[in-house]
Parts: sequence; structure tokens; C-alpha cells
Amino acid sequence: EASERWELSQQLRGHVWEACTSPHANHVLQKCIELIPADCMQFVLDELHGNVVSAARHRYGCRVLERLIEHCSVAQTAVLVDELLDGAAQLCRHTFGNFVVQHVLVHGLEDQRQKIAAILRGDIQRLARHRVASHVVRCALVHCSAEDRQQLALTMAADAREFADLAHHHCGSFVVREMKRLEGSKGRS
Repeated sequence: EASERWELSQQLRGHVWEACTSPHANHVLQKCIELIPADCMQFVLDELHGNVVSAARHRYGCRVLERLIEHCSVAQTAVLVDELLDGAAQLCRHTFGNFVVQHVLVHGLEDQRQKIAAILRGDIQRLARHRVASHVVRCALVHCSAEDRQQLALTMAADAREFADLAHHHCGSFVVREMKRLEGSKGRS
């Protein structure tokens, strides 16, 4: 059965982008990534190189990237994630790309989370109010280091009036609630 899976995955070689953007083949590619040893799937990462941001913006491609981040080693995905981080400021706001950025926050290395936190701090008030990016901000508040979480919170609360407005915004209110929830749980531990 393992050899059959491997043979199937090899049929995708040279067709990864096509599979990524197919409403049906993307499921086959995702399942291969989940079931076949990561070192045998290196060709997928190689074929996506240079197209990572486009894949993250794609309805199906984003899912393939999520599986790669989940199932491949951080050493294997380092180039892919670096390419992704170059477009992270825009991907945070993107309907599909935001999920890939959140996956890096959950599964990535500390320095990758730090880079995302720095991007978020650069425009925190606007991102926290954005209907899509606010989910990335909340994810960062949960998964970043204590220092990065504190910096995000301080940046958000730097202007009391802006922070009060954020707390009453339909998207920003969820970010503020997450921030307060984390502060409350820190006080209880």
C-alpha cells in the first residue's frame, strides 16, 4: 500500500501547480502530503518555489500549503515560509492567505512568528479592525512568545482613544477580548 501511494505521488511530479489549483486534484495532493514521508514529497516544495504567495491566495493552493506546513519538517519548509513571509503583510488581509499565515503562527519556528508579529505591529490598529486580518492578530496573540504578545498588546493600547474605539469595533472587539482573556489567564496561573 505504501508503494502504491508513492507511485501515485510520483504521477504528480511536474504537475504540482496544476494539482494545487484543481478542485479535485488538490485533495489527492493533500492526502499524499499527509500519508507519504515528507522527504519523498520534496518535489512538491521545489515545484511551488517562486509561486508560494500565489498558492496562498488560491482557494485550493492555500490548503496544500497548510498541509506542507503541518507535515514537513521546518527545515524542509524554511524556503517556502520565507517566501510566504515576504508577502505576509498582504496575505494577512487575504481571504485564503490569512489561513496560511495562521498556520505559520501555529506550526512555525519562533523567528517566523516574530517576523509575523513585527509585520502586525507595523499596522496593528488597521489589521485588528480588518474582517480577515483580525483573525491573524488573534492567532498571534495566542501563539507568539510572551514578549511578542506583550509588544502587540502595548502597540494596540498605546493610544487610549484608539484602543477604546478598537474595543467597540465589530472585528476589533474580538481582538481586544482575546488580549484580555490572555491577560486574565496569565494572572490566574
